[in-house]
Amino acid sequence: MAKKSKGATFAELLKQPTWSEGDAQKSRRPAVRPGGHNAAGELFDPSGRPLRLLHEDITPDQAQEWVRSGALVAFEGCGCGGWTRCQPQWLSTDALSQLRSAPAPEFGRGHRAPTWIDVWSSDQSQIVVYLHGDVRWGDAAP
Repeated sequence: MAKKSKGATFAELLKQPTWSEGDAQKSRRPAVRPGGHNAAGELFDPSGRPLRLLHEDITPDQAQEWVRSGALVAFEGCGCGGWTRCQPQWLSTDALSQLRSAPAPEFGRGHRAPTWIDVWSSDQSQIVVYLHGDVRWGDAAP
């Protein structure tokens, strides 16, 4: 009985371009990283659309208003900003629904890590509330 292939064969892998032959290297642009930061520190939403910083260091009440208006939520718990040691985590649609009716987020007592909230936006007007560090928000967020 023949073995089932779990992926590309070695011969097929040899035909694929290496990282230096790929589109990102040819264009001299860092690769798009859907839902994360790329090597240049650019942030992308889960669909791969680039995001730009809209508001820095907003209040928990402001974050709640953005989410009630339809914003997505991303978070990273170590307070590095999400691009040095970790990548952002994104809340599911169900978790976002819970947050829309929940009280505003809270900063943890003693701030074990650098802690803040900022707002990002894509060119398509998608808003992202990004929680950094020791932020607690109902049962749905870190």
